[in-house]
Amino acid sequence: MPPPDFTSPLIFKTFNTIPSTAASPPPPSETYYLLAEIKENLSLTRPTLICSDLSSTSFALTWSDLHASPHASDVDFKALGLKKGNCVLLPNAKRTDSSDEVKQGKVVIPGGKDEWQGKSGLRVIPGKLEKVVEVGQDWEFVIEEGEGKCGSCGKEGREEELAKCTGCRGVGYCSKECQVKGWTEGGHKSTCKIIKTLKEIWP
Repeated sequence: MPPPDFTSPLIFKTFNTIPSTAASPPPPSETYYLLAEIKENLSLTRPTLICSDLSSTSFALTWSDLHASPHASDVDFKALGLKKGNCVLLPNAKRTDSSDEVKQGKVVIPGGKDEWQGKSGLRVIPGKLEKVVEVGQDWEFVIEEGEGKCGSCGKEGREEELAKCTGCRGVGYCSKECQVKGWTEGGHKSTCKIIKTLKEIWP
């Protein structure tokens, strides 16, 4: 199954267009996503990541059951892939707006360090936001229409004759030379892990 339409603002929302926790909206009829790039780790007394969404709006990402020191140090963000330059994908996220008590708008993940993913469905995509969006938008051309073609030179051949990239299993090559060229010159080095992750999220 291909990823959803990355150009749709109804599917890929921004922080300011997802529902507010103060509004108590009805459950969404269809899944929407908040996609954002991790810009900074501001964990001091509470695990907090500063993220930037598709509209370049910044917001904080925190966990509901991790409130004060020493819990912040219990979360190894890098081991979870939650590090600067990677993206987070949050289905049906809700925002908490800034106020006199809350200096910056935020999204709160339910649970603690052992539930960082399960309850919320949060996924980490290893790549910068611009590159993730590019891969998502080009999915049909690169992955679906690319079947039966070398991912480097474009030579057509039977799918079983092409050597699939062992990392993402999404791009095939007609020769070792084309595979090396596709990795170094064709840009696959920067998209391989993104393709693999998107295929895992939308199998």
